[in-house]
Amino acid sequence: MARSRTIQLVSWHWDSYKASRFDFWRGDRLCFSRSSPPRPTDAFGREVIETSPQNPDVFSADAEGQHIHTLRELIDPATLSSLRKSFSNLCGSSLAFFDADGARLDRVGKGTAEAQAAESTSAGFLAPVAWRTFKLGSVGVLEPNPEAQTKSFATLIANILSVFCRQEARIRRRVGELSTIYGLGVLFAHTDDFDAALNITAQRVCNLMHVKAASIRLLDEATGELIISGSHNIGRDYLNKGRIRLDENPIDQAAFSGQVVYIEDARSDPRVRFREHAKMEGMVSGLCCPMSYRGQTVGVLRIYSQIKRRFSTFDVELLQAISSLAAGAIVSTRLSAEARVAERYARHLRQAGQIQRRMIPRDTPVHPRVEFGHVYKPSLDVGGDFFDFLDLPKGNVGVAIADVVGKGLPGALMMASVRSALRAHAQSIFDIDDIVGRVNRHMCRETLVSEFATLFYGVISPDGRRFTYCNAGHNPPILVRGESVTELGTGGLVIGVLMDSTYDKAVVTLEPGDFLIFYTDGVTEAVNYDDELYGFDRLCESVFKHRHLEVATMTQQLLWDVRRFAGLADQSDDITIVVAKVS
Repeated sequence: MARSRTIQLVSWHWDSYKASRFDFWRGDRLCFSRSSPPRPTDAFGREVIETSPQNPDVFSADAEGQHIHTLRELIDPATLSSLRKSFSNLCGSSLAFFDADGARLDRVGKGTAEAQAAESTSAGFLAPVAWRTFKLGSVGVLEPNPEAQTKSFATLIANILSVFCRQEARIRRRVGELSTIYGLGVLFAHTDDFDAALNITAQRVCNLMHVKAASIRLLDEATGELIISGSHNIGRDYLNKGRIRLDENPIDQAAFSGQVVYIEDARSDPRVRFREHAKMEGMVSGLCCPMSYRGQTVGVLRIYSQIKRRFSTFDVELLQAISSLAAGAIVSTRLSAEARVAERYARHLRQAGQIQRRMIPRDTPVHPRVEFGHVYKPSLDVGGDFFDFLDLPKGNVGVAIADVVGKGLPGALMMASVRSALRAHAQSIFDIDDIVGRVNRHMCRETLVSEFATLFYGVISPDGRRFTYCNAGHNPPILVRGESVTELGTGGLVIGVLMDSTYDKAVVTLEPGDFLIFYTDGVTEAVNYDDELYGFDRLCESVFKHRHLEVATMTQQLLWDVRRFAGLADQSDDITIVVAKVS
């Protein structure tokens, strides 16, 4: 009596459950209806095609190559054994489970396959374990004429196993999808061949989403073309079908605006430019998904089925996840490549700076009547300022200071050119104005119109009592004598502008206690946080303040006064100071 009431109660619950007419649709949506179930729609608002042998679900072996699952694969033997024992205790009848091919599952390893199949025919009742039209296995009652309640309970178990199989298949699919996404992440993180990684991505997307073909198109921002950088199961003729410009393709334009575009039939969709090629490739329905990472879209990922197919919301979200993963890897790879280029460029700049510093004198010249001090502080690794001391015949000492237009590597190259030309001419020519004129013509021949330099060049006589100079547009050095300041401005235009420029020279007499201060505009044009210039007057005040010091110390103090004035404000110009003290 108790057994009968239990069977009735379970059967009543199962009948109530079946009365809801549940139905899963592709994308794992569960629809309930007491009358007729609603027609499911996908993420695009279109009706989802019902699953059938022609339009497969996760249990089918469709044209997309999806795997058939069976009861043997989806339910473990321990669960079947437990169900069989419980059924036997409750109903007093023996229960058996059979795979889709009729092989008995709870007696694996006993007897032959033929014997097992023969034994299945002796079952008095078989309840199919199925999903829609796909048979997964069956549940059989092993007695000739089982009672109706026993049949109902066996049917209930078969129906529950159908649901369990569906859930297990879905879980396995989701695990496979997560595994694929994880594998792609590892692939992108460790690959050195990014083109191969994109081809692998296309292949895994096809396998994961059970579609025929996939392609990855990356945008060339310079040309506006979408370059096929990765593909799977696409013929060479299709890949070479012609240029694909973003501004000429409405599907890709929509994808770049953030939409996932559905293509119902690529063979007839007017938005598809190469419909004949799609027909020859067997491409029918498809999705075009943007490859975006942190707001930056780098390309599109396309998939194509070879039958008409509606894609569910989950399909769309899965494709978006893979597209975002690939886009992140692409952006990261590009940034890494740019960083490597920037680091290589920075290393070259550092090396150029080291070479340039070797051109700057480390030691001061030895002169019986004049002491020298100098500081050189480029704003970058390499600079456009330079100064030089030249050992000339008969004990003369040349002093040069220059500032070329521009900073960084271009400025450094111009500086090296000016230095080389000056040194070459200074050794063989006596007239300073002629030397500067020749350097000017050299610069005019070797540089563009927009490239020029300021140059001051002077020579101190062996006895330290005469200073001959020519100033080609440079900040005038100052001669400090007692409390007076004299600017040395005689010369002409900057060098490198006019080929026929002429220059004048001047001679000043030096006395013991005089100071010659040479500097570049980085000194007087240094600014503080109030946008005030350091200026010429502050420079003169600093000279008077520190002229009692040793020349080397005095030069450093002139620099520190500039820095104390500017504070932490960024400076965009090089600073060069040379001091000569006459004794």
